[in-house]
This record gives sequence, structure tokens and C-alpha cells, in this order.
Amino acid sequence: MKIKVNVEQLKTGMYVSELDRPWLGTPFLFQGFAVEDDEQLTQLRELCEFVYVDVEQSVRDIVPHLQKLAAAPQVKKAPKRAPRRAPQAQDGTDHFAFHAELRKARPHYDATRTYIEEALEDVRLGQSVDTKAARRLVGQLADSILRNANALVWLTHLKERDQYTVTHCINVCILTLSFARCLGIGREEMQTAGLGALLHDLGKMRVPLEILNKPGKLTDEEFEIIKTHPVHGYNLLRDKEELTEEVLDIVHYHHERIGGRGYPKGFTGDQISQLTKLVSIVDVYDAVTSDRCYHDGITPHQALNNIYKWAPGNFDQELVESFIRCLGIYPIGSLVELNTGDIGVVVVATERNRLRPMVLLVLDADHKPYSQRTIINLANPKWAEGGEKLEIVHILEGDAYGINVPAIIEDECRQLESA
Repeated sequence: MKIKVNVEQLKTGMYVSELDRPWLGTPFLFQGFAVEDDEQLTQLRELCEFVYVDVEQSVRDIVPHLQKLAAAPQVKKAPKRAPRRAPQAQDGTDHFAFHAELRKARPHYDATRTYIEEALEDVRLGQSVDTKAARRLVGQLADSILRNANALVWLTHLKERDQYTVTHCINVCILTLSFARCLGIGREEMQTAGLGALLHDLGKMRVPLEILNKPGKLTDEEFEIIKTHPVHGYNLLRDKEELTEEVLDIVHYHHERIGGRGYPKGFTGDQISQLTKLVSIVDVYDAVTSDRCYHDGITPHQALNNIYKWAPGNFDQELVESFIRCLGIYPIGSLVELNTGDIGVVVVATERNRLRPMVLLVLDADHKPYSQRTIINLANPKWAEGGEKLEIVHILEGDAYGINVPAIIEDECRQLESA
């Protein structure tokens, strides 16, 4: 239950789920947070006249106070409209630019996947890894990211639980390249970061599979074995002439944490290179959003919330905030509900229009599949106001309504190929 609360009545422990104004332009990184201190109370009182508080997500001790305020007007869910045809795209050039790059990006994605599958098998068999091919493939991915980052980031949602290490290596590479682009990093340094990201987990193939794929909690001894994989990866690659020290540092130290609690060396702060700090954030983000043998992935939105909370002692705070801005409030691949009841998947997100991304509609207001999916650009003025207004009202769990995002991506790619 959500209730409307005057900002003067706010207390620490209340969970603010909505403001009386757009989140964009406020100092709050997330749409929804628990009030933790007086500084946040002051910011809210300066910005807003009232907010909406989620009773269930507020701390237990504050609930009796909230119940006394419950007589205030209740938040009502936007009414659903009658079933209708999917809106026409009205996207301008962005829609076509995304599809044009997706056609180019998919072959590069597939080639990189094949490379990683073969490289992991080579390591398992004790054979040498072709790092020259890795550099060439990362260069192709970097060029795609520089043209239009959305297409490859969309493809990072082609995840398979039983192929975690393969897809994880590709995804960390792509997301690292996209993050580096957002930071304004030059092409050469961008490729260095992407190459280290692609190769960062090769050492896992020197870990026994029964430990790597164990569905339950690892013992202390098993975890110590897992912690050897960055060293194995470094030892596999350190004699490769085409790999720079920066690339090897990423492979060797991507599990180091700025507070000294990482491994294998327990480095702190500036002992960890900036590119390694960057990749370590992306590594954790993809890991927690992926289905693995021992846990189900969480939504991109929740992952960003968690990483923000974990940043002290673990990650560079400025880099974390930059990563959140790069992916957006509605990261690509997020499942969302519109005010009309339609359900869609975010396919393009830009910093310029963080609250109004491009969405692929997959279910209508009655939650029945559209016979033909449509991409709509919520930033288009057509959807901004009046009777046709469209906006996101909820972020949904990844498996809501039985939607299979990887299957949708594959189907969309097939339709592009046959068009």
C-alpha cells in the first residue's frame, strides 16, 4: 500500500516510492529508496511538497505512524484502456538506426561467442589461446558500440543458465565497451578495457567443474579454489606479446576491491588501475543479473540499486554513479509496464531521455501477445501528453507474465534477417 505524505511528515525509515515531480533532475539516482538520514529528509523537503510512501517497504517500527497517515488520499493505479492495436512507432530515425546496427552487430556477437567457446575449451585442454583473434573481435565490437551502443547491449540479454561463463565473458566485454564510451574514453583505451573484459574469466577453466558448477553454497576450501582463477588467467596470458600490462591487470585483479577485501592480492584504492575498477563493476552487474546454477538473476534496476549500496569499500563511487547514468533508469532489457497496461522490453535508453526510452511492446493491456511487436519511442512528443500519453509506471520482474526476453530477441533478429 502506498500513501501520500507531506514532506514535513517524513521520517527516516519511510520508503519513498514516488515524488510529486519527475525523478529526472533530482539528486536521487533511483526511483524508490528508503530515507536513511537527515540529509535526504532535507533534500526531499527542499524539492517536494509531498511524496508517496510504500508502507510494506518501510521499516517495521515506522508502520504504526504510517497507519495514522493512511487517511490521506491513496495512490490509484492508472486506469487501463480498452484493448487496442499497438501504437504506431512514430520513432523518427532512432528506430531505424537501432535496427540497422543490430543487423551489423549480430554477426560480430556470434563470432565472439564462438571464439570464447573455443578459447575456454582450449584452456580446459591445456592448449594455447589465440589472443590475436580476441583483439580483432573486440575491435569489431568497439566499432559497433561507437556507431550505436544499444544494439550490442540488447544482445547481452541472450543469456543461458547452462552457458553462463560463455555469455558472461561476452557480456562483460560489451558492457565494458559501452561504459567506456559513456566515459569518453578513447578508442585504443576502450579496446584495452574490452579485451581484458573478454578474457577476464579464462582462468575459471582451471577450476574443477564440480566446484565451478556447484548448485549449493561453497565450503571455505572450495571458495579458496575459486579465488585462484584470476591468477590462473594471468599465468595463461602473461607471455602473449599482443597483450599489454593493462589487459593483464584486468585479468589478474578484477576481483580486487578498493577497501582491501578482494583477491588475489588484497589491493586497495590506487593500487587498482582505473580500467580494472571499471571492469570489476561491470563484472558484478552481469553476474547478479544472470541466471546461474546456484541462483536466479535479479532485474537490471535492482542490480544497480545493489551495486550503489555495495560501493563503499568495494567500488569507486564516481565510477558506480557514472555506470548507473550510462545504463539509465530503465536499463536496456528491462521489462516494464506502461500506463495503458501494455507490457514491453526496453530496447534503447539514452541519457538525454532517461525517463522515456524506446520500448518493444510484447503484451497488450489484457496481457495477450501482440501479433506483431512494435517499437515505440516514448520520447516522441506524440506520446508526451493528452489522450495518447504513454509512460512507464512499473519495472517488472524478468519472468513476469511468462515473458522470455532471450526468445524475443532471437525472434526479432530472425525477422530482421528475413526482411
